Amino acid sequence: MTSGNDELGAQILRKAQGLFAEHGVEAVSMHQVAKAAGVGQGTLYRRYPSKSNLCMSIMQSKIDKFLDELRGYLAAHAEAPVLARLSGIMTKQILFCHADIAWMKELFRSGKLKDVKTNAFESPPFVFMLHTVQRLLEEAVEKEELPPVDPVFTASLIAAALSPELLFYLDDKGYTGEQIAEHFVRSFIAPLFSARSE
Repeated sequence: MTSGNDELGAQILRKAQGLFAEHGVEAVSMHQVAKAAGVGQGTLYRRYPSKSNLCMSIMQSKIDKFLDELRGYLAAHAEAPVLARLSGIMTKQILFCHADIAWMKELFRSGKLKDVKTNAFESPPFVFMLHTVQRLLEEAVEKEELPPVDPVFTASLIAAALSPELLFYLDDKGYTGEQIAEHFVRSFIAPLFSARSE
């Protein structure tokens, strides 16, 4: 892809997300997206054959940027205690998801993602988080910052605990992203480290 194509794709995704956030996924037509992005409908459909595909592309673009941010965070904090790094990445994940929660609720509730057949536990973001958390837990055990745990099992529970549906539920209950992150770290991450063996 040339950078011109990348810029056009980014513009389409930006305009589409803005329209979806303002009017709702169901209320926005592909014609409106094409018009807002300043492209012909043929160009839009060649890139995104359906609204479901367009929605998935918006999500993928955001996730790709976020995973790059997490890699940068981990590299910059490589010498920090594992508890700090693990708490940091989980907090960042919660805040990332919560930042667009109104749009995400609309997207999930519209049913547009049902067309996309994926196993959440095999998705690249979940696999990335699973492996990252697992490596951090293994490092913590090795450094005796943590009692021995099964890293695969524990990392799976931590990574899977933050489903979109749970975040939607907590948001509906009035929790802010910061509160969700604080309670998650206090309930699931910190106790692992405070229970270190004598």
